[in-house]
Amino acid sequence: MSAVLKILFVAIVAVHGLIHLMGFAKAFKYADLEQLTQPISKPFGLLWLTSTGLFLLTIPLYLTRIDWWWVVALAAIIVSQIVILFSWQDAKFGTIANVLILIAIAFEVSKMP
Repeated sequence: MSAVLKILFVAIVAVHGLIHLMGFAKAFKYADLEQLTQPISKPFGLLWLTSTGLFLLTIPLYLTRIDWWWVVALAAIIVSQIVILFSWQDAKFGTIANVLILIAIAFEVSKMP
């Protein structure tokens, strides 16, 4: 992957991961987020936070070329898509970010020996 694409990948992963903090903040009433109109339970809030952590963990693993970085990224996508599905009205566009990240994973993994 070229340097520009690597930067774009890291930026998408970081922004998408940080956006997941909104679900956590809403669930635990740390912020009044008008963008999220559907209620989020505390257990699902923890899943939103888990997704954030997994996405943010992906970045240093990817940048340091740890062979299994993509496993963490894939776990992040799975958790992310679960919480998106349960908040579809508010979070459906997060699916686009998940698909972009999944495409990057597929591209990188296909180059592995």
